[in-house]
Amino acid sequence: MGSLKDRLQEILIRDKHITQEELDLALKEQEKSGGELSKILVKLNLVNEDVLTQVLSEGLGLPPINITRLTIDPEVVKLIPKEIATKYQIIPISVMGNQLTLAMADPLNIFVIDNVKALTGYEISPIVSRPKDIEKAIKENYPEEKREEEIANPSETFEGIIKDIHDISEFELVKDSGADEQSKVEELTGEAPIIKLTDTIIQQAVLSKASDVFIEPMEKTMRVRYRIDGVIREIDRMNKVLHFPIVSRIKVISSLDISEHRLPQDGRFKTIISKGKEVDFRVSVLPTAFGEKVVLRILDQDGSVLDIDRLGFDPSSLERLKECSIEPHGMILACGPTGSGKTTTLYSILKYVDSPKKNIVTVEDPVEYQLKGLNQVNIKPQMGLTFPVSLRSILRQDPDVIMIGEIRDAETLDIAVKAALTGHLVLSSLHTTTAAGSITRMINMGVEPFLICSSVLAIVAQRLIRRICTFCKEPQEVSAATMKSLNLEKYFLKGTKKYEIFRGKGCKRCLNSGYKGRVGITEIFIFSPKIRELVLARASELKLKEA
Repeated sequence: MGSLKDRLQEILIRDKHITQEELDLALKEQEKSGGELSKILVKLNLVNEDVLTQVLSEGLGLPPINITRLTIDPEVVKLIPKEIATKYQIIPISVMGNQLTLAMADPLNIFVIDNVKALTGYEISPIVSRPKDIEKAIKENYPEEKREEEIANPSETFEGIIKDIHDISEFELVKDSGADEQSKVEELTGEAPIIKLTDTIIQQAVLSKASDVFIEPMEKTMRVRYRIDGVIREIDRMNKVLHFPIVSRIKVISSLDISEHRLPQDGRFKTIISKGKEVDFRVSVLPTAFGEKVVLRILDQDGSVLDIDRLGFDPSSLERLKECSIEPHGMILACGPTGSGKTTTLYSILKYVDSPKKNIVTVEDPVEYQLKGLNQVNIKPQMGLTFPVSLRSILRQDPDVIMIGEIRDAETLDIAVKAALTGHLVLSSLHTTTAAGSITRMINMGVEPFLICSSVLAIVAQRLIRRICTFCKEPQEVSAATMKSLNLEKYFLKGTKKYEIFRGKGCKRCLNSGYKGRVGITEIFIFSPKIRELVLARASELKLKEA
């Protein structure tokens, strides 16, 4: 590091940007107040920022880059919070493999590089950029703070729109006018305030990072709820009269039958949220005693598929999982309850094994993330394109890796096991709560234990737990007795009296819940010789767990 600092001083004096006296003055100031020499030179007006960028780039052998002309992928920007980007004058530019290219005003700051490496999990490759360009890029690429406010209180946003709806009584008349008034219903759902209200409910859900939206008729009101981080929260209650036009509007955009109110209906639609980001929605309409209940499942196409290294697996488990995924054939199963991230894990394994030399095919209901270079099949049961039918055709297409969205019946399981035995790597998910429980479930579905032993490589069981909001977390003291009862003592240093445990206080960014985002907890069950013996002997789940 020292030699580089000397080299920069040498260049500054060589190109007559500063005199030796000015450099000595800056060095004295640095000794006195600390901080970086580059910032002190600018602060004392001895060198301007452009010159400094030029000198840094020559000293480091890195080309200076004008980042204001670059288009940065929003997913890359999300890797570093705005506060940190502003504080350290940095902005992430791109990701290639495990390398994150980082534009920095001061690439000499090792502390910043280490911090960003720890935060993102990527190796850092720095480039030099002018501080004012970085400032401009931060302004352009990070969403405005106002958006945090909007997320914090969607109901206020809804109220403003509802005020614009003048004649609410008209909705009641149309609702009661019967199916012959189809055109009237369409005209009504095409009204600007109704379109705006429905769009806002949908957009706020995406901004709040919800996974589902519930639009439910009650006796006298209609309530809107979002499922955020696995927990359902009531967002607003509206006049019951608005229920009919909102449901009709959702039916129109999902291409469902507006006049059908007695039977359940399923559909899907796509919409563009801010900055051209496209989001897919699955729609389910169910008739209830008080009217039709609508549930929207949000399939955020660019909830980017994570690298397998960043899923939070324990390093030794991850190593074992990677070893299993490069096997030429066999089966890897992911299990856990609905919404526990099984699909994300399977996609991450696919991304890890993907290469131009492999033919990878997936069969899903529906395709949740679109991945480049993969052949993804959407099953359509109503047309007779079921999991078993698709799988039989796929096996004739000479695949190397097959991913099955979910094993729901004995027939699909049978094909999957046979494919794993005949030289294919098969990835799939099962709805069981534990890894050992999956074996019992497979035997119940009619697969012989000896087939399970020769086909299954590993079973991953997972859950998602909520993560404390980093913006409002505060330490909370917990008594030693509580620590003992929760068996947490082993996680703390011996001899420390005080245990530091945090809780989320609740702020606008986490909708006052104290939690923001989720983190996975996983167990990996590898088929060792001992486990195989137990499976062959049809041992109980408890015995398998012990082993």
